[in-house]
Amino acid sequence: MDIKHGTNKFYFGDDAQNPDGELTYLPDKKNKLVIDSVVVKEELRGEGYGDVLLDAAADYARENDLRLIGRCPFVAKRFDEYNDKYKDVIFREA
Repeated sequence: MDIKHGTNKFYFGDDAQNPDGELTYLPDKKNKLVIDSVVVKEELRGEGYGDVLLDAAADYARENDLRLIGRCPFVAKRFDEYNDKYKDVIFREA
């Protein structure tokens, strides 16, 4: 699957304005990305595409020394369930 990085989002599909799935984030000035939404077209849900998008965001964070904040319920749940997988990129308050 080809995950693309657009303006404040990771997505798949042919059209960035109407993707088959996307993870959107808000950057902040302190090397953090606030993930606010993960949406996959209804007919593709349950196939793991949300996890693929989250993995792309995590890889991007690792490559760019960033931390992620999961404001989206899907991402917050994944961070709890797979803490070992994402612990190096999850932002933790000091």
